[in-house]
Order: sequence, then C-alpha cells, then structure tokens
Amino acid sequence: MGIGIIGTSVWQQNMPLLESLTLDREQRASILNELKTTLGLSELVYLGTCNRVEFIYATPEKNDNKQQLHGLIDFFFSDGKSINFFPNEFYHYTGKDAVTHLFRTASSLESLVLGENQITGQIKNAHQDAIDDGLSGPELDGLIREALAISRKVKSKTEISKGAVSMASLASSELCKALEQTEKPNIALVGSGPMQGKLARYINDNLSASLLFVNRTVEKAEKLAEEFGGKAVSLDQFKAQPAVVDAIISATAAVDPIFSCDFLGKLERNGKHVVCVDLAVPRDFSPEFKDQSQVTLIDIPHLKSKSQGSLRQKFVEAGKANEIVRAAVDKYLSSRIEVSYKPLFNDSYEESMELAQKMLGDLFSKRVTSLGQEDQDAVLRTVTKLIGQSTFGPLKKLSRQIIDEQPETSSEDMSMRYREAM
Repeated sequence: MGIGIIGTSVWQQNMPLLESLTLDREQRASILNELKTTLGLSELVYLGTCNRVEFIYATPEKNDNKQQLHGLIDFFFSDGKSINFFPNEFYHYTGKDAVTHLFRTASSLESLVLGENQITGQIKNAHQDAIDDGLSGPELDGLIREALAISRKVKSKTEISKGAVSMASLASSELCKALEQTEKPNIALVGSGPMQGKLARYINDNLSASLLFVNRTVEKAEKLAEEFGGKAVSLDQFKAQPAVVDAIISATAAVDPIFSCDFLGKLERNGKHVVCVDLAVPRDFSPEFKDQSQVTLIDIPHLKSKSQGSLRQKFVEAGKANEIVRAAVDKYLSSRIEVSYKPLFNDSYEESMELAQKMLGDLFSKRVTSLGQEDQDAVLRTVTKLIGQSTFGPLKKLSRQIIDEQPETSSEDMSMRYREAM
C-alpha cells in the first residue's frame, strides 16, 4: 500500500491557496469522500489548521506520484477558480518522506511555533473525523497512532516544548505590544471555539482589559463572558453597530471574510485606531484592512515572521528531536517491511522446522536414546531458535537495506521535481 501527503502551509507563502483548500466543516465529509473516490484512494485523512492544509492518503498500490497531485489540483481548481499558484506551492511526500513529514508534524517540528502542543490535538481530531466519516482505515490508523506516540516521546526526551508558545499566546503577546500605551483597552473576541478561551485567559493574565465576546449564536458568547468576565453580543449586532473597541481578535470558521469594507467604514467613524488580529483560515478580515491607517492588522503571515526567533533559540533541542524522529521512521518502516515479507519467509521457516523435528525424532529414537524428555525438549528449543534466527535474520537485514536505499528528500527538492513535472 502506498502512503502520501499532499499539502500547503504558511511556509509556501500563498494564503489564498491555503484558504481555498480549507474545507467548511459541514461540507467536509461529502467533499472528502468524493475526492477519495476520484483519486482512487483507499484511505484519506484531512488535516486543516490555521497554518496548514494536508491530505494524508493511502492507495491500494504504489501509484504514480504526479497522478495524485494533478488529480487533487484538477479536483479543486478545474472549475476555473481564480487562485494563482505554482505547483511548487504544494508539497507532496510519499513513502519514507511522507512518514517522516507526519512524524515531524506531530512532534511540532513543522509548526509555526516550534514545540507548540496544539498540533497533537489537531491531528487526533482530524483522525477521529476521518474515522467518523468512514475515510480512515487500518493503514492510516496505525500510522497516525505511531506519529502521536513519537510526539509524546519527543516531548519527554527533549525540552523542545519548554517555554513553548501557542498561536494564541503568540498572537496575544503581539496584541499586548500593540496596546502597551492603551490604558484598560476594550477588546472584542469573535468566535466561540477553543482559541477564544485561550486568548481570553492569556489577556486576563497579562492585561487589564474589558472583554466583549462576539458570536453568531449569542448564547455561546454569553457562556464565554460568564467564564472569563465581560459582555456578549451577537455578530450581526456587532457588525451593524460596532462597539468602540481598541482591538478585535477573530478566529472563526467562516468561508468568506466576515468583516468587509462596510464594517471598516463604521470602525473609522468611531475615531479610534483599532488593532485587528486575524487567526482564521480563510481570513476573517477582507484585504482592505491591511492598508488602512486607522487599522493595525496582525495576521498569520505576520506571526510566522515573529516565530522565527523560536527556531533559533531551540536549535539544539530541535536537533535532538530530529534524531528521535529519524530513528522512529526507520523502525516503523522496518516493521512494515517485515510484516509485508514475513509470509514468504514463514513458508521456509515451517519447512525447516518440519524437517528438523523429523530428523531430531529419528536421532532421539535411533541414535541418542539416552536423553530424557526434558533434555530432548531443550535441544528442540535450541534448534528452533537457530532456525528462526537463520530464517528471519536476513529479513531484518533486507528491511534495513530497503530503508537505506530510500534517502530522505528535502521539500525544496520535491518542489523542484513537481515544477519540472508540470
């Protein structure tokens, strides 16, 4: 069975492409089932976060790599969607490279914020969604469970997560800097997902601020207001008559921007400079917000640039984590190869054991008749061990050789391959 991952992320620096591949939760299952059928996949897991979209798949056999990538592009963009992108803005990993990428992602080595813990839960949720939607199966189930186990090992054996910040704390830190001259700022938090709770908690711990919770369903906003202190208002009311606020932090699952030019005009009439933090994919603030003098926009690309210092500070721990991942990839692939080839070697083992038992039976009954049953059993155990070692020992060497013949490919090399292929 072939394993592959096709994706794009903030590292590819094409947010419109990332947004266009971010699936609406209500339509996700039907879209992915259609994609699975169209590409002839046996299993499919969709991972969508604020900085990446990945399609983790298994095929019944080792297929042409270009076929899967081209098929996915045709599936999403053959209707003439006006998204400008180059093939190298996708990454496509297969085989050993795919396993390595997934293990690195689960261990937060591919995260915007190195060492963050949120990705583990996101992968668990993506896997559970795939199971619920009838998309996952034994191949990806085993692979993802192993990836999560490696993530736990990396965090226990290294200090990569020590002092790690999440997207929420990174965004909140940037917000605090932007509002450092503002006394008791009024901050609106838009949405009702887990991110809003993290943001509210961080703000309460670090700022003396008044919180306004905004959501389409006002009851959900009221629950957050009750938990963290503050007021609640519906999204429609906030858009129609925005409160006078110093900052708006938005992280919703809306398909289109919820704050447009019309809303921007209403903000400007309030006469306040407003810090807008956009943590949504697709974006919640329309592009016009970026160039307004009355607005400071903090979005995911901005946070990406701020996170680079984390990578430098944790270079040594990242090196240790990479070694753990590399060893885990080899061990996982070796076990999969051994499982695949074991039936072939097992036939030889059973034939050898049948012959050994017959020969030992003749030996004990005709030539070495003085041995008791206990000693005979001891000889048989020794012979069984030797036959097992001589039969399956070469299988371990074979799996090691196959793995060594599959060098890891960098994302840059893969990008070049697909640029040339297209």
